[in-house]
Amino acid sequence: MTCEEIRLLIHEAQDDGGVGALPELASRHLATCGACREFRDDLESLSHALRALPRVPLPEDALDAVWRETIRARPVRLTANAGFWRLAAAASFVAALSTATLYFVFAPAPPPGPSAVELARASAQAEMVFGYTARALAATRAATTDRILASKVSPAVRNANSHPSRRP
Repeated sequence: MTCEEIRLLIHEAQDDGGVGALPELASRHLATCGACREFRDDLESLSHALRALPRVPLPEDALDAVWRETIRARPVRLTANAGFWRLAAAASFVAALSTATLYFVFAPAPPPGPSAVELARASAQAEMVFGYTARALAATRAATTDRILASKVSPAVRNANSHPSRRP
C-alpha cells in the first residue's frame, strides 16, 4: 500500500474513534514508515486537543443567524450557477468565432473572372451580333415600307388619277 492509502485508513480509524482499528497491513506499514507514523501521531494529538476543549453552549440566536446566512447564501449559489452559464456562453461564442475564422481562412477561393482577352472577344462578338441585328431591322423596315407603299399608296394614287371630278 502507498503512504496516501495508509493515511486515508488512519483518517477513517480516527473518525471511528479508535486508533486500534487499523488493519494489519497498515500497522506493518506504520512500523517501517516514519512519515506516516508522524502523521498518525499529529492527528491523534489534534483529536485529543479538540476533545479537551470546553463545550460552550450555542447561543439561542445563533441558529437564527446561521439560518439567515444560509438563506442569503442561496443567491450566491445561483450567481455561481449563472457564472457557469456565462462561461458556457463565452465558450460557445469563442467556438463559433473560431469556426467562422477557420471557414474564411480555408474556404476555397471563388473561381477567377474572365480574362481581358475573353472580355475583348465577347465584346467584339456582341458588336457583330448588334450589327447583324441592326441590318436585319433596317431590311425589315425597308421591305415593310415598300409593301405598304405598293399595296396601299399606289392604288390610292392610281384611283386619284382615274376620277377627274375629285380634283379641285
